[in-house]
Amino acid sequence: MKKSIIITIISCVAWMGNSWAQSANDAMLFSQHYSGGTARSAGMSGAFGALGGDLSVLNANPAGLAVFRGTEFTITPAMTFTNTRAEHYGRAFDEKKNTLVFNNIGYVYTLNRYNEKGLQSINFGIAYNRLNDFNSNAYVKRSEAKTSLLDEFVYYAYDDDWNPLPEGQLHPFYERLAFETNAIFKDNNGLYFSDYDDFGYGQTLSRSMKTRGGIGEYSFSFGANINHKLFLGATFGIQDIYYKEYYLHEEVPKEVPNFPIMRSFQFSDEYTVNGWGVNFKAGVIYRPIQMLRFGAAIHTPTHFWMSPYQLTRMDTYWNTSPVDVDKEGAKFDWLPGGIKHYWDDIESDPTEKYRISTPWRYSLSAATVIGNFAIADVDLEIVDFSTSYIRPSDIYDIENEDIVDILKTTVNLKGGAEFRLGPVYLRGGVAFYGNPYNKNEFAADIKDTFKATMSYSGGIGFRNRDFYMDAAYSFMKHPERINNMYLSYNLPDNGYEQATLQTKTGKFILTFGFKF
Repeated sequence: MKKSIIITIISCVAWMGNSWAQSANDAMLFSQHYSGGTARSAGMSGAFGALGGDLSVLNANPAGLAVFRGTEFTITPAMTFTNTRAEHYGRAFDEKKNTLVFNNIGYVYTLNRYNEKGLQSINFGIAYNRLNDFNSNAYVKRSEAKTSLLDEFVYYAYDDDWNPLPEGQLHPFYERLAFETNAIFKDNNGLYFSDYDDFGYGQTLSRSMKTRGGIGEYSFSFGANINHKLFLGATFGIQDIYYKEYYLHEEVPKEVPNFPIMRSFQFSDEYTVNGWGVNFKAGVIYRPIQMLRFGAAIHTPTHFWMSPYQLTRMDTYWNTSPVDVDKEGAKFDWLPGGIKHYWDDIESDPTEKYRISTPWRYSLSAATVIGNFAIADVDLEIVDFSTSYIRPSDIYDIENEDIVDILKTTVNLKGGAEFRLGPVYLRGGVAFYGNPYNKNEFAADIKDTFKATMSYSGGIGFRNRDFYMDAAYSFMKHPERINNMYLSYNLPDNGYEQATLQTKTGKFILTFGFKF
């Protein structure tokens, strides 16, 4: 599999690469969940594992469903505000993306048994909760570049022993596309090169990037209340994924239109994946005394069936035609001013599919209920990302080895509290999401490798007998990342030209609830 060369930009710190082949980053990306659901839960940073009585618990600790005493319906729209700052050679570029999403919609039905002892109620719930968002924009530009994306294409046109690959063995989405559109050439000795090797660098380059999509879960749950002390629950979950990445890279030589041969080039890469998966969750909450509750839950892996799609395109513009005979497959036309335009694109086979299994998840929680005045909860979650895998294993054996080597076990910690002032409720919380990467050769490109993703939240609510409305705002800050953009033969140790990215995401959440 090729090295990642492009930028990490999204709110959950997803990765782009030269090859969109499935990787350890896919396994991490589609396994990473953040606090979603209702505004009440979000206002406490998702710390609800031992409390229950909120429809967000169906995908966290389904035992919380058994805490409901009546029938309820909730709907939760939300607005996300994502800011990505890219720093590249002393310049900072800020890009924003605002997105309207549904964070939650759900219904719970309670069947009270009115027994003096034993089973007190049975609960059935169905809900949709959003688990992750992938919406962001980023941009970088440099006016005096000392390397080029074409260096990357030339580098991968050779095998591991530095022998030039036959044209038919070049990667069709990248090197072969660059070769067909004359962005890279072969000399008389059969060696690959680009015009930058002959005429130098100093060009202006820019790259704009976008990601879109998210992960949501449809939960079908059952809960049982035994003596108001023991609460049991189970959820069958169906998750859906939509993820899209796109970038456009452009380079314009410094002396346009006087650059001897090439005028400019553009390369774009679009990758989309749709998928759905199934899982099962079971949980328990135990209340030994009125003011104290303990919770535990276990989540099976989610088994995803994924359908990827990729489209790449290369456009090259020339003041002087680089060849007399056009290569097979590429298209060309003449533009005003005698400029020759080569272009070609390639798309992946839409029938290609693969499967991903996410890790097991384990959680423990403890909560206190202080009369009708306050509640507080602390949740601890353990996720071993190295147990993820991609199937078919005979095709993705190297990728599965990378998963074991690159990813590790993380601990996520959430804490939140709620205070009641008559019909008004005030909430606050903080969450710590551990870094899933080992400190190895791959993670050496990550700044502050052991830094966690942090989330801070606050909220307010109003409740009466039949209706409630909650509002919350959460702020999430991801660690800075050092991102390899393309190879350079002129930087020390033949390194990478790099950019540093910082992603911050705010989310405003509003829940309307109705009791029956």
